[in-house]
Amino acid sequence: MYVFPLPEIGEGVVEGEIVRWLVNVGDAVAMDQPMCEIMTDKATVEISSPKSGRVTKTHGQPGDVVRVHAPLVEIDLGSAGARAGAATLHTPPVAAPTPAPKPAPAADPPARAGAATLYTAPVEAAPAKPAPGRPATPDALPAAVAARVPPPPGQKAAASPAVRAYARENDVDIQAVGGTGKGGRVTREDVDQFSRPAPVAPPALVASSATPTPATGDERIKIIGLRRKIAEKMVQAYRTAPHFTYVDEVDCSRLVALRARLNEAGASRGIKLSYLPFVMKACAQVFREFPTVNAVMDEEAFTLVVRKDIHIGLATDTPAGLYVPVIKHVDQKSLAELGAEIADLTQRVRENKARADELSGGTFTITSVGNIGGRFATPILNHPEVAILGVNQIHDRPVAIDGKVEVRPMMYLSPSFDHRVIDGAVAARFVSALKAILENPESLMLDLR
Repeated sequence: MYVFPLPEIGEGVVEGEIVRWLVNVGDAVAMDQPMCEIMTDKATVEISSPKSGRVTKTHGQPGDVVRVHAPLVEIDLGSAGARAGAATLHTPPVAAPTPAPKPAPAADPPARAGAATLYTAPVEAAPAKPAPGRPATPDALPAAVAARVPPPPGQKAAASPAVRAYARENDVDIQAVGGTGKGGRVTREDVDQFSRPAPVAPPALVASSATPTPATGDERIKIIGLRRKIAEKMVQAYRTAPHFTYVDEVDCSRLVALRARLNEAGASRGIKLSYLPFVMKACAQVFREFPTVNAVMDEEAFTLVVRKDIHIGLATDTPAGLYVPVIKHVDQKSLAELGAEIADLTQRVRENKARADELSGGTFTITSVGNIGGRFATPILNHPEVAILGVNQIHDRPVAIDGKVEVRPMMYLSPSFDHRVIDGAVAARFVSALKAILENPESLMLDLR
């Protein structure tokens, strides 16, 4: 029997979340065959089998966090291994390190860009949970559950930070949960069993002329994978940086006309520009006057790091969730180059084909929902960046121009800023400068840097 531990899958990576299993117990696996997907703070990777054989046990369910070097899969090499030329030596089980229990952190660690796959575990309708911190009646529980013994009074429950956070999310007092893991450690399954009501025997059937009504219940969807990374990052950003949003409107008459002319001229070469390349180039120009907006926070040193490179992330909606691919060196590219790169990168992100380095390194973010609708939003920062620009729908509406009412294509800009380092006056001047360029976009044609 070969026990395969979770290998080292990146510098500084000490654990990973199981996104989904690609094999089941009893399946035959070949050497280098993918067995599961593991998500880390940096990326999602496929873990392949180092040997040929048959899967006899998998350690963990989707959503569970596994530490590097902890057992992941057990493989019976047997005849399959011999046929494939795999070694049949007995490999002793790799024991997961058991660190001393630590108090739960004040906030979960931030998720980094690069997470790649969302897997939603199957869920079932479930009735209401018992009161938080109070187990169901022991007599009504299955023997395996009733045998779980919580720690004695005064002794702290042994559990990983991830399990403690999971217990808090489910309103469970972890001190009341009996652990079944190694050394009595509390696992996610223990938390689930604790919060699950005791099974109730079905009532005896009685004759009735009434039409039976099917039982209904709420659907419980486990938040795992990319969705959990997004949630962690949003909470971390909102707790860390005091946000404020500044809104101004832009008359897009000349921008709409310029884009139409450029698309007509470039049609024969396959050039088709959205409004985003114009907005990105305008931001790059304005950063020269307001460099502290193109910056990130070093929280540990409490230092503002003003970036010289201009790497703009684009919040992108995908079937799996929200990603932020990054367009590098925006100031050094033409409108046509930006348009082509935006189209290519966002398409590959939606197809889950983007590289990890294309999802990191941003210095500023743009989020655009103009193609969906709405007038403006108040976006949350993409921490550790200190600003994010909301670009909204261009819509025709009446405005007063030189004492006359005219219908113009108008757009609201709604950027949010980290008020620890960006004052309201700086934000207002930044948006005013951005508005001036977008209302006179011909200047973008002269900026080839």
